Order: sequence, then C-alpha cells, then structure tokens
Amino acid sequence: MRTTGGGRPLIMVVLALLLLVLCTLTLVLGPANVSVSQVFDSIVKTGSDEAVSRIVWGLRIPRMAAALLAGMALSVSGLALQTVFRNPLCGPFVLGISSGASLGVAVAMLAGFGFGCLGVLGSATVGALVVTLAVMWLASRFERNSVLLVAGLLIGYFIDALVSVLVAQSDAESLRVYVAWGMGSFCRLVLDDIWLFFGAVVVGLAFVVCSMRYLNTALMGDDFARGLGVPVRCSKRFVLLGSSLLAAACTAFCGPVAFVGIATPHLAFMLFKTTNCRVLVPGAALCGANLCLVAGLFPVSIPLNALLSVVGVPVILFVISRSAGRGNL
Repeated sequence: MRTTGGGRPLIMVVLALLLLVLCTLTLVLGPANVSVSQVFDSIVKTGSDEAVSRIVWGLRIPRMAAALLAGMALSVSGLALQTVFRNPLCGPFVLGISSGASLGVAVAMLAGFGFGCLGVLGSATVGALVVTLAVMWLASRFERNSVLLVAGLLIGYFIDALVSVLVAQSDAESLRVYVAWGMGSFCRLVLDDIWLFFGAVVVGLAFVVCSMRYLNTALMGDDFARGLGVPVRCSKRFVLLGSSLLAAACTAFCGPVAFVGIATPHLAFMLFKTTNCRVLVPGAALCGANLCLVAGLFPVSIPLNALLSVVGVPVILFVISRSAGRGNL
C-alpha cells in the first residue's frame, strides 16, 4: 500500500479551509441579500434582525447541514462498499442500496402509514439493509465484479417496479410529496430534523470507523485479513450496516442523490494517492462535503442530480477506462 506522503496533511488543510469558505458562501448567497456580518449576528446575537434570522436559521443553516452530512455520508458509504467488495464501481446507488432506501420512503409516504420523519428514516434504513443483505448473498455466490454490478442494477429495477405500483395506487397529495422528494434536494431539511440526520450519520460513521483495521486489509482478501487476526465476519457486518445507515439517512432527508457515493472515493484516491482508509475516510468525507456544498449553491430550479452528474459521470468513465486497461473489468 502507498501510505506515505508529506503533502497529505496539507491537502487535508486545504480541503478543510475550502469547506469553511463554501459553508460561508452557503449562508450568505441566495435570493435574499444577506451579508456576512448579518449572518454572524443572527447566529451569535439574540436581538438580531428577525427577517435575517428566519432566513439563516430556517433556510440556509438547514441547507448547509444537509449538504455537509449528505456529502460525508455518501462518500464514506461508497468508499466502504468499494473496499469491502473490492470493486471500483460499487456504491450505494449502483448496488441498489439507495433504491432500497427509496422503497422504504415510498412505503412510508405512499402507503398511508404516516410515519413522520423518524419513521421515514427507519423505513429507509430497513429498505437499505434488506438490499445490503441481498448484495452480500450475491457477492458470496459470484466472484466476478461485473455480475455483482448487474445484480445490483436488477435489484434497483425490481424495486423501481414496486415503487411504481405504490405510485399508481396513491392519492394526488401523497404523490406530489413523493415526486418532489424523488428529485433530490438539500433544501428539504428543516431545523428540527438536523439533529436526527446528524445522529444517524454519526452512528453510521462509527460503525465504519470501528472496522478501520478490516478496511485496510480487505483489498488483499478476507483470507489475508483473517491471517492478521482481523474478525472478518463481524467487521464486514459492521461496515455494511454503517454503509446502509449512511445511505438510508441521506436518502430519507435529501432524496436519492446519485454519483456522490461512487465518484467521490476516486477523487480522494487521486488526491491522496493511497489505499490507507485512515487517510481516505476523512479525505473522502471532505471531498464529498465540498462537492455537495458546491452543488447546493446553484439555484433550486436546477435538479440536484443533474449538477452532480456533471462531476460523477466523467469520474466513473475514467475509472471504467482505467480498470478496463488493467483487465479488471
């Protein structure tokens, strides 16, 4: 593994500083003109302008939090899945995990259960876990990466068919809410739900971080990891559970956000030039957060997934071409 390099701390610092700049721009830029000083006053002072406080606390802080948390969650989830399955094209969207979470949300929104925000998150998590278990079973049966990817796509199509059945039986109001959610947005999160989203992401990250030793040996194969005394089965379950929870939380609060989970780990790898997950996990989280913050700065009228596709598709094509040249696909 290539794990040395004196420039990596500098890259981390640059990404962190860029994150601060983008967070500031997210709080300042928008249809209403708000200065940096007004934003600062609304955050730290109780007697600030009421209209500015409503804009900052009601709209822009939730949008910033959604972009930060979604970027970190999807990036770490994608990195963990690519490492566990040793496949550069794995990700929560490609493997159907995001589709499973979408099915859970569809059941909560369209089937008339009225779960509320916490129930939507729980339904998304269950859906994501079911698909993850199916992917794990398929991965144990088929060794070829291409078969696993095709299976993930088929699972996604199957789930989309189930969602279509629910859509056809739904009333107009439920259908309107679900269609708006399905377009993906960082503007849907409300202030009261930030802590729930944050808590779900922290728990998911904790599962992944606790299995860091396994992730650093997984690329060499499970037998190699067992030879080093790593509890492979338990660690793999922790990683997949954490990855599913991260993807489910993002899907529940922001809708199906494509390409971040598959593309951002490769951006981190190109920047840090290492396979050490102790470097790649925070690096990918920073890259994903920055990418989502940039996407969130564009007008709401532009679909979120269209913006992310501009970055995601070229990265995926580059990975495919490089893997094909090496004979890995």
